[in-house]
Amino acid sequence: MELWSHFFGLEACMRAASRLVTAGVAMLVCGVGAAGAQGAKTNTEVGTSVGVTILSVSGGGGSVTHVGIPGDGIQASPTVYATIFASPSFMVEPQVAFSLLSSGGQTLTSVGLALQFGYLVTPSQPGSVYVAANGAFQSVSLSGGGGSVSGPGLGGALGYRFKVRNNLAIRLDGRYRRWFSDFKDLNEIGFGLGLGATF
Repeated sequence: MELWSHFFGLEACMRAASRLVTAGVAMLVCGVGAAGAQGAKTNTEVGTSVGVTILSVSGGGGSVTHVGIPGDGIQASPTVYATIFASPSFMVEPQVAFSLLSSGGQTLTSVGLALQFGYLVTPSQPGSVYVAANGAFQSVSLSGGGGSVSGPGLGGALGYRFKVRNNLAIRLDGRYRRWFSDFKDLNEIGFGLGLGATF
């Protein structure tokens, strides 16, 4: 199954990743500054997710379903997230995924970065519906002249987050992400259960 039609240069990949990180840092600084000005307490949550991810190619290219513990992340990779609450309602969430698979003298390396901005509808309640928008960047390379593919993705999520105790949060969510560049026409649909420790 051909998922990618052409290769994306390393320099352009780094520019795209750099823009995503710069935008995220700027939003985080602005959000934390606003929260400080309002006297709001800033919390952090660190966790990962379990769930189902379906990758499909538009136009009848087939699909792949992945069930992982952990594994409900960027293109089905095991992903770790850190949620920073810039205000009681507004959350900024950087995510990172890394996978290394080696066999027969070749190594397949996958690195993913994502940044999600979410809004809790009822933050003062123990549980709240949230909506989120996200951007991601994925790079996959095969050593020994196997080439590499990479590209950005944009999407959204709808979920429900609730605190079980003062230091544990659980979230249920569904998400969709559309990929571009080397991953042109790739659709990512995920359903996950997130487990996070709060600080």
